[in-house]
Amino acid sequence: RAGIKTPKPLIFVEGKTLLEHTLDSFELSKDDVIIIAVQRNHLVRKKLGSKLDNELKCHKIYWVELDAILPGQLATANYAINKFKSVVNTLLDKNLWIHNCDTGFCWPDQSQQIETYGSMPVIRADGEQWSFGKPDPTNNSRAIEIAEKKRISNLASIGLYGFKTCGEFLEESTYQLKSGKLLSNEHYIAPMLQRFIENGKEINLPIVDNIRQFGTPMETCQTFKVSLGVLQSLNQ
Repeated sequence: RAGIKTPKPLIFVEGKTLLEHTLDSFELSKDDVIIIAVQRNHLVRKKLGSKLDNELKCHKIYWVELDAILPGQLATANYAINKFKSVVNTLLDKNLWIHNCDTGFCWPDQSQQIETYGSMPVIRADGEQWSFGKPDPTNNSRAIEIAEKKRISNLASIGLYGFKTCGEFLEESTYQLKSGKLLSNEHYIAPMLQRFIENGKEINLPIVDNIRQFGTPMETCQTFKVSLGVLQSLNQ
C-alpha cells in the first residue's frame, strides 16, 4: 500500500537489503549454522545466496523456501529446522536463536551462552504491539511472566528468542503447535515461554542496547533517515 513492490527481505536501503541489515546484528563464528526461511516466489535465495555465502562468517547457510506463509514465527521455525533434521541432529545440544528480518539490534553480550532454559532479549519500549516480559522484582534478569500483545511491563521483545538447546526447542515447539491456541491466526513464541515459566523453567530477559526497526515503511524510513519517496525509488 505504500508503493513498495520489493519483498521485505530484499528491500534495499543504505547499500544493503533488510535481510543483510538483520544478519549484521549477529556476531557470527565459523561454527555457527544458519537456516533462513523465505517465500519461494520472492527469489531471495537466488538473489542473495551466493553473496551471503561469501560474506557471512559462519559454517554453513541452509535455505528453506516456502510455498505458503506459515501461521507465525513458532510454526515457521519448527518447520524450517525440521527440514534439515539430519543436520540439526548434530546440533541438538547447541544453543538456538530464532529471529526475523523486521528488526536489527545492538547487543555486545550476545556471544554469551544461554544457560537458562530460554531467553527473550528485550528493550524498554512504548506501545502494545510487542511480546512483553515481566521481571522478577528480586532478580530483574529472570522473567516471572511473558505475554503476547499484553503490556505487563515496559520490557518488550525485539523478536529474538533463544533456547538452551535446539533439541529442547524442537520437542517443546512441536508440543505447542499441537496443543497451543492461535492468537490472531498465528503461533507466537511468547505463549510457549510462558508455559515454560508456569512449569518452573527459567527464562531470562537480557537487555539489548538498542534496536533498528524495519517492520513497516514508516519504521524503515525512521531507522535509516530517508523519506518514503527515496525508499520507494529504491524498491520498485
